[in-house]
Amino acid sequence: MIDQREYLPAFLAEAREHLQELGLAILRIEAAPDDRLASEGIFRIAHSLKGMSATMGYERIVALTHAMEDVFELLRQREGGLPPDAIDVLSACLDALETALEGIAAGGGEVLDPEPLVERLRELARERTPAQELARDGDVLLPDFTRATVEGERLLHVAAELAEECQMPAVRAFMLFEALRVHGELVGGVPAPDAVERFSGRRVEAWVATRSDELALAESARAVGELAGVRVAEAPAPGDVGDPADIVQECPASVSSCDTDPGRSVSRTPATATVRVDAERLDELLHLMGELVQHRTSVEALAAEAAVPGLPQAVQRLARTSHALQETVTRVRMVPVESVFLRFPRLVRDLSQRLGKQVELRLEGADTELDRTVVDALGDPLMHLVRNALDHGLETPAERTAADKPPTGVLELSARHAGGHVVISVRDDGRGIDPVAIGHEAVARGFLDVDAADALDPVATAELLFAPGFSTAPSTTDLSGRGVGMDAVRESVRALGGEITLTSEPGRGACAQLRLPLTLASIAALLVTVDDLPYAIPLDRVVRTVRLEGLPLRTVRGAPLLPLGGELLPLLDGAEALGASPERPVPASHDEARSGRFSAAERSYAVVVSAAGRRVALAVSALAGQRELVTRRLPRAVSQRAAAAGGAVLPDGGIALVVDCDCLAAPSPGQPEGVPA
Repeated sequence: MIDQREYLPAFLAEAREHLQELGLAILRIEAAPDDRLASEGIFRIAHSLKGMSATMGYERIVALTHAMEDVFELLRQREGGLPPDAIDVLSACLDALETALEGIAAGGGEVLDPEPLVERLRELARERTPAQELARDGDVLLPDFTRATVEGERLLHVAAELAEECQMPAVRAFMLFEALRVHGELVGGVPAPDAVERFSGRRVEAWVATRSDELALAESARAVGELAGVRVAEAPAPGDVGDPADIVQECPASVSSCDTDPGRSVSRTPATATVRVDAERLDELLHLMGELVQHRTSVEALAAEAAVPGLPQAVQRLARTSHALQETVTRVRMVPVESVFLRFPRLVRDLSQRLGKQVELRLEGADTELDRTVVDALGDPLMHLVRNALDHGLETPAERTAADKPPTGVLELSARHAGGHVVISVRDDGRGIDPVAIGHEAVARGFLDVDAADALDPVATAELLFAPGFSTAPSTTDLSGRGVGMDAVRESVRALGGEITLTSEPGRGACAQLRLPLTLASIAALLVTVDDLPYAIPLDRVVRTVRLEGLPLRTVRGAPLLPLGGELLPLLDGAEALGASPERPVPASHDEARSGRFSAAERSYAVVVSAAGRRVALAVSALAGQRELVTRRLPRAVSQRAAAAGGAVLPDGGIALVVDCDCLAAPSPGQPEGVPA
């Protein structure tokens, strides 16, 4: 057993990937039972997971994955895929393995009792023939010559001798088997692939059913390294073979004579194109990059004031290089949203069966990339939206048939780039959102009076669903009804600097759309000052800027309004709305912030921003220009007091709060967006 402390992070990361791939492969087999490639791949994934676990010494995981292998081997040898009960058992095994990995990650060891699941798997697996049992005796897995070969396949025998300096023969044998599996199915081996962790010899043999030629297998084997020699030859035809147990003895005792010609140039498999890097190192790299950007900005400011020949050109070159480096560092942190999307096929399958619904899940744009921090935080919001779509949105087959719809509903998760953002949509073709039904529920729960409920439009109806404590579920279950779903989604999305909108067409479906920044590392911002305090407003939220001098302000119910473009926009005082003026108290509510306790003379400009789907004008003292800023998280005490999504260090060393625009306009359900001019 190897040193777990050194290899545990890599083991956990790869094991989780294997489990995710297994879950998807099982669902593919269920959808397409005759998918031969999926059948082959699922066996290899399970075998790799078992080999990794054995090397790390996790015997309970090995026991369970070994029993799963038997079922997957049955899958490869039969037509028609696996029965539904087998899919259910394998899904239970995946859940158990995930729990075991979480226990290992938490330092508690394998939280797994494999015996009940192993017994269920044994009931599914076909008994082996006497020849197969003989072949599995000891640490040898002999080829099954009764196996029906696919057209174009050959059975090749690979014999390799490990070099004297090889210190870890078991690892090298495992690597050799994995390299050969790229070319086809490994049907035999010495040592047996199941027993590779116990191997301590020098000779490794493998039988591969493949369409590749001898040279391709030889080159892949040599690329493993630490081999004294390799020979690849076609295995004897089944009719030429006597006792299968004698095959090992018939192979030559040495393969040293099969070394490649020293003068021959041998192409090797290229090195891996990816490297696993600890997330903390990436965070440290990003922090240092942020420091570099700040120093670059300071140098640019100094160069603009100094009259040194050649300095401006040198600063420009420095700026170009550092900007390219910043983009590269940012891209390193980008990961595809696929890592989140792939959680949902299993969830949709299980919940749809539980709810008695037929659902087709479609995943679009899974290769769209986002900052790792954003992707890590996306799981819970998307989980809420998917569960809501399954529970509240999509109908049962009978209900859909009665509504002249196909009995199978469609749930689509999609992602796409939109400028400096990524838009993620959760769309269903279910019953949609009914304003009348929502209004009645709001009245019954005391959220609205009857008149306000009758005046609900689609926008206000969707906004009502985000109200804390509001739910349309008739009773509380583990799926819904507690009223903590959609408001939690909005809070999570806003914490990421994004926004969420909900649209619907009654009877046709609904769509929740999340608009998220590509990265939380840096933003393009408009710098403003309010009472000599600097603030940064994300540039993508800025609609326009307006000079307040000479503009006639209006007042409705004591709240100042800015006439602009045929409408009256709420005009907020920057000091009160942002909650950071030392002379003024923090407003207790948005209504208090709009109470008009400032004069136009105190504020020279208004910045019109997009806030929670509305437009709001923020009165500020001055505009300081556009800047590219590296953002930082704020202490909780500061973020709770001020409408700020983060902080940024300015070139002069000062701190600017990044304005959380959505906090500037959070209307109550049914509140109008503005007053007509």
